[in-house]
Amino acid sequence: MSATTAVVPSTSQESSEPIKKKKPSSWSVIRKLFRELELPSPSSPETWLQFNALSQLLHQPKVIVVTTKVLNTALKLVDNDSHHRARVLLTSYMMLMCPEEILQNLDRDEEKKLHDSAKHMLHLFETWLNAHGRPGATAARLAFVEAWNDYNILFESWKSRDRDQLIENMIAYYVQLSTLRQTMIAHQNGDRSVGDQLQQQLDQIKHKLQKIGGTAALEGLQHALEHVTASTSSGRRKQQENVKPRTPDLEEQSNTSQVNKDQLNDILSGYAPSHLTNLQLAHELILEPDFGLEHYLPNDENDLEQRIKEIAERAFFDKIREEIEQGNITTCVPPLVQDIQKRLLSLVRPGTTLYQRIEQGLDLDFIQQQLDQNIFDIQKTIQYVLDTMASMCAPVRDKEIEAARHLDNDPVEQIKRIFHLLDNMSLDLANFRLRALRRPLLPIAVDYEREKFAEMLSSGMIPLVKTKDWLNESCERLCQVAAQRNPEKVQQAHNARPTHDAIFEEAFVSLLSQPQILTRDKLPETLFLDVRRMQEFQNEFQANTMVAALLMLARNFGSASSQALSELGIKLFTMLKDKSTTVEHLAAEIERTVGDLRPERRQMIRNMVDKTLSHNDTVYSLLSRRVALVIKSTIQNKRFVSDAVITSNGLEHIRSNLQALAQRILKLVQHHRQVYASWYDAIIRDALADHVE
Repeated sequence: MSATTAVVPSTSQESSEPIKKKKPSSWSVIRKLFRELELPSPSSPETWLQFNALSQLLHQPKVIVVTTKVLNTALKLVDNDSHHRARVLLTSYMMLMCPEEILQNLDRDEEKKLHDSAKHMLHLFETWLNAHGRPGATAARLAFVEAWNDYNILFESWKSRDRDQLIENMIAYYVQLSTLRQTMIAHQNGDRSVGDQLQQQLDQIKHKLQKIGGTAALEGLQHALEHVTASTSSGRRKQQENVKPRTPDLEEQSNTSQVNKDQLNDILSGYAPSHLTNLQLAHELILEPDFGLEHYLPNDENDLEQRIKEIAERAFFDKIREEIEQGNITTCVPPLVQDIQKRLLSLVRPGTTLYQRIEQGLDLDFIQQQLDQNIFDIQKTIQYVLDTMASMCAPVRDKEIEAARHLDNDPVEQIKRIFHLLDNMSLDLANFRLRALRRPLLPIAVDYEREKFAEMLSSGMIPLVKTKDWLNESCERLCQVAAQRNPEKVQQAHNARPTHDAIFEEAFVSLLSQPQILTRDKLPETLFLDVRRMQEFQNEFQANTMVAALLMLARNFGSASSQALSELGIKLFTMLKDKSTTVEHLAAEIERTVGDLRPERRQMIRNMVDKTLSHNDTVYSLLSRRVALVIKSTIQNKRFVSDAVITSNGLEHIRSNLQALAQRILKLVQHHRQVYASWYDAIIRDALADHVE
């Protein structure tokens, strides 16, 4: 607004006669109203309020309305988003004056920029308000508008990430609450009052989720529910109270604070499939909170046992189809119904209403009478079975049941689907009960694993040869480094020697950084339970190194922006997961990011990509050491490194992937150190003694 539009100062209102009083401009009135709000001054920290007081002030309707008018005047814009913009402006007061309550970490580059932008923008906002009626008012307004636009972009970007995190947390809470609802119903002897109250909360969360994230958020919720293997179906009535454990009642054990090791062995024996030992199952439950049993399938697609099973199943159902089509169902129906009834009852505790209902609904004597009288209705029986299963299954199975219902013109296919669903429901129940076991397992997990390992050592089932070689090599490497740093032996021997923790950490990270593929025979005995996990860690370690090296190559070949490099990093991670990706594919993606290049430069990029992906390449080796240092630092400090460390090592564009990997490794390392500390310390103590002169 031009300075020529300035009105007569307010003091003239008192000295002039009413009939000659110059009517104040609308901007003067708005500005006066804004002053009367008595908001704290951005440039005067002594006026700043505590979080609660400031929040209450800024949320007053009058504050929002007046701020809307002020901002509309500055932007010369009035539309449906005016109130939203005013709230964004008011939020900047919170950013500036109460950053600890609003921002997660001011050390993070993004949040620091947002805080600094809010401070700068509010300073110019205050300057513009104070410039009213003075030369330079228009320039002050334009400066504020420019700062506002910059802040608004940063704020919306930050809020988008914050909203995504909020949606993720709400989905996780919904899943937990849904599981709790089914558990409460199961333990209230049919009293659904608590369940109804929880359902109201679930409905409210779902409504808020849709309001915040729309259809995409609801799809995310559905995906989350589909990945929950525990029995949490909204249609399930008494599934969890109607379970007959194969071992002492698991519900009673899961409600206690502890179970002893003998009970744990019995419980695990009841759920461990043939390819997992009790020790492996307990280990997975501790390290992977979302661990779940799966149907065991051989890795080899040509596995003879699997092929025989498939052929037998196909022949079985072909025979049933033939008999049904010929109207000869008296032979095949009784054993089918008996098998289905038996498997349904295995999911229910005897003596309950549901157990009795299944026995009566699939009464074999009654069905045999109907068959003898030629009045048996197979479709009615199938629908009864599906209805019963729908009341018991987890939500992830609802679509499968509905699909089976719609096959009413093909009863054989329906029966096949029923057996498949019964397999899945048994698995869902086992996983739900295993997760209930995790809490009482936590206090005794370390002792349990330690005792099992000691038993295997004493029985001669496993030696410690590889573990000793592994730690001795690490000790040798670090002692050599220490000797090189102290050639004149200025430091005392005990000060120059590496610590036990340093030797263990070096040994662990060296496994991941080595180029050879990790296999069971190359791992120490203490990591035999983690062969698959260590292989995954090694693959992710190499992927992080490769992407970091390729991004460094892209940065050296062109002037790609930071955002472009981050986007390239995401694409490269995705491409590396695809087994069909070639060097040409990676080079082409880098070329697209770098921009138009001469043919000879493109050939150079391809050659450099090929060279960089070699584990012997200087750039790859450099980035591999940097990734290893970040992981080692995370283990040592029990938290991920700062953004400054990440940036100084050229790893800022792989930060999220590297952080996720480092934190998973930290969890495994901490558990291993607890379980095997006595053996590790004894081996390291002997190794260090060999280096004492």
